Amino acid sequence: MKKRFITALLVIACVFALVGCGASNTSSEPEQLELTEEQQKQWYNSASQFVLTMNEALQTGQAEARRDDPVYGPAFNGWENALKDIGEVQNIVGKSCYFTRKDGTVTVTVKGSRHDADVVFTMEGTDQGYELKGIATNVEYSMEEKIQQAALNTLLGMGTTFVILILLAFVIASFGLIMNGAARKAQKSKAKSAPVPAAEEPSYEATDKEIAAESADDEELIAVISAAVAAADNDELIAVISAAVAAYEEEAGSAAKPGVNGFVARTIRKSRRK
Repeated sequence: MKKRFITALLVIACVFALVGCGASNTSSEPEQLELTEEQQKQWYNSASQFVLTMNEALQTGQAEARRDDPVYGPAFNGWENALKDIGEVQNIVGKSCYFTRKDGTVTVTVKGSRHDADVVFTMEGTDQGYELKGIATNVEYSMEEKIQQAALNTLLGMGTTFVILILLAFVIASFGLIMNGAARKAQKSKAKSAPVPAAEEPSYEATDKEIAAESADDEELIAVISAAVAAADNDELIAVISAAVAAYEEEAGSAAKPGVNGFVARTIRKSRRK
């Protein structure tokens, strides 16, 4: 029984702790101020008058003097860009008004000839009142226009990506062509600069073996001629020498060698050398 009572007390304590935590969180949040219809109307009229003044300043060129302002400069730029889609301003009506002691927002709807737009005024609470911190213009597009814009953005993104990839592939391929062309030019320059070997002319110089063989044949021929000279007179000697030379040419094939021609013995004289 005692254990059940302690358990019940602990449960009740936990419940109160949770309630207390929730109450503290709720009290820490800024409390929304309740505005009367007259106060909301005044805020809407002030915001609408500012939008008309901003539009007139852009048309007359008076906005250029406030382009460097940290609040009005971005406001004029955003409104100028939005006017391309809004068209001609036809009417301005209030939309929402939310205020706490720390901050506040006022939103008015601009009715345009092409599209409507929401102009949002953001303010910060101070001891003297509320100070304007920013003005943003948001054009309201239809669902069909949003889908078309999303599809166009997707196509542009994918198209840009494919174009860049194609350019990269072309650049990489051109690198290969450039390197191959440079290698071919280098090979051609090397081939032109290399000395051309002179054509070898046919040599008819006899080798040592051929010279030795010819010398042996000459000695044999001299021996035959000497024997014929000792044995006969001039007529017979001429016939013997001619026959010996003819037999020698036929055997050695000297007639086929370049520079050696056939001959005929006309006369023979004895040498006077001793």
